[in-house]
Amino acid sequence: MYKRMAAILLPIVAVAFIAAAAWGYMEHQDKNSVLIKAENQYQRAFHDLNDRMDRLQGELGKSIALNSRRQLSTAMTNVWRLAYAAQSDIGQLPLTLMPFDSAEKFLSRVGNFAYEVGIRDLDKEPLSDKEWKTLSDLYQQAKHIRDDMAALQSKVINRNLRWMDVDLAVASEDKKMDNTIIDGFKKVNQVVQEFPEVDWGPSVNNMEIRQRERVKQLKGKLITPEQAKQRVAYAFGRESTKGMHVTRNKKGDYPTYSVRYEGRNKTEVYTDLTTIDGHIVWMVFDRPVTKKRLTLDQALTRATRFLNRIGYKNMTPISYDEVSNIASFNFVHKEGDVYIYPESLAVKVALDNGEVMGLQADEYVFNKMDWSKRKPKLSATQARKQVNPHLKLTKNNLAVIYDRNGRQVLCHEFLGTINGEQYRLFINADTGEEEYVDRIEKANGNRI
Repeated sequence: MYKRMAAILLPIVAVAFIAAAAWGYMEHQDKNSVLIKAENQYQRAFHDLNDRMDRLQGELGKSIALNSRRQLSTAMTNVWRLAYAAQSDIGQLPLTLMPFDSAEKFLSRVGNFAYEVGIRDLDKEPLSDKEWKTLSDLYQQAKHIRDDMAALQSKVINRNLRWMDVDLAVASEDKKMDNTIIDGFKKVNQVVQEFPEVDWGPSVNNMEIRQRERVKQLKGKLITPEQAKQRVAYAFGRESTKGMHVTRNKKGDYPTYSVRYEGRNKTEVYTDLTTIDGHIVWMVFDRPVTKKRLTLDQALTRATRFLNRIGYKNMTPISYDEVSNIASFNFVHKEGDVYIYPESLAVKVALDNGEVMGLQADEYVFNKMDWSKRKPKLSATQARKQVNPHLKLTKNNLAVIYDRNGRQVLCHEFLGTINGEQYRLFINADTGEEEYVDRIEKANGNRI
């Protein structure tokens, strides 16, 4: 009898074992495919960053040799675009756990300085001796960064280093791991910190002063580490604060609590909250998403529901992107009919189960304002006269943005196309001046 049962069960067990092995292999292959795709994206962003730093240094070198004001304006525009493109590249790299803030701030200041010089009428207001000295200093400093980044790039290529190991190396206490990439970026950041102070001029300095002042405007009470854990648990639907660890960060632009706990696949979840009133300003949960089960509309519903849960209400999605089965949505606060761009944030949602995997909300938290009673002096029809007549309009609305001096201004926003390219223009609702023009890159997400 036992032989007969064994004869019957053995094939069934064998088939089940083969099926389980096949399923495990397919899951392994799917996970490897996601990891390879992510690694390729990191490598591309890193090499793009190196290329842009090289070109940025070249444009700065050219600018100090130019005598033509028209050519200088073009060079400054190129510097501005390259600086902000380099910041975008940095944002695509897994650098959230290592210090690179000084290098990012340097690029931001370079971009702001170049923008201020590039957009003004250099025939009426030529480059001053002090500004030429600033350009010369920036050229030398950019050269140091370029050289260190090039050395790091050579090591990455020659030793076939993987970016997917960076987060693991940062979080690991194993000192034997290869930390070449981490050490390389720390060195660049340290070099930037040791640069002699540059005279950025009043416009850039005033923008930074206003940025520091907005942090001081945050109202509320100081929360405790336990309250920080409770807010994170509530935000992400955890039943308790068990397993959560809190660190208070005093460095940076504002003090925060960093809350860490273990999520799915034993992957760490990191969240930063302000110590004042406990506003969530940042969160990241970097796990592979191997399946796509949700539509973008469903993911958007999850993102909106999450924002309402943490108290970030009346947020309107303006653009989205999808990479590696993760949807990224950009939101702005809408007050009445006005889109308030300084109050912006981004949410990432996994398309397998709708889990929130990322949040960047410091701009929303620190730029709160009341524009409900502010009325434009110019109508949309009057402002439309300042727009290029070749622009085929698809939408217009009121919006608040920052002008080139860092001031908040009310504008008429016009969205339209020329030759298949999508643009948005902001016309000052009081003066009729063209404040800002932006070409919407497909790589930056699709407009909603």
